[in-house]
Amino acid sequence: GRFEILCLSGTYLLTDNAGSRGRSGALSISLSSPDGRVIGGGVGGTLIAATPVQ
Repeated sequence: GRFEILCLSGTYLLTDNAGSRGRSGALSISLSSPDGRVIGGGVGGTLIAATPVQ
C-alpha cells in the first residue's frame, strides 16, 4: 500500500580505499498509513518512493 513518510533519518558513509568500495551506516523511517496507523523501524534493504520526495 501507500504510506506517507513522517520521518526519515540516518547516515551513510561511502568509502573508496585503493579501488575497494564500501558503505556503512543506518537508515530509519516512520510511516503513516491511509487509516492513520503509524509504523516504523530500521530500513534493511532498498527503499523506493512511488512519487518524488521533498
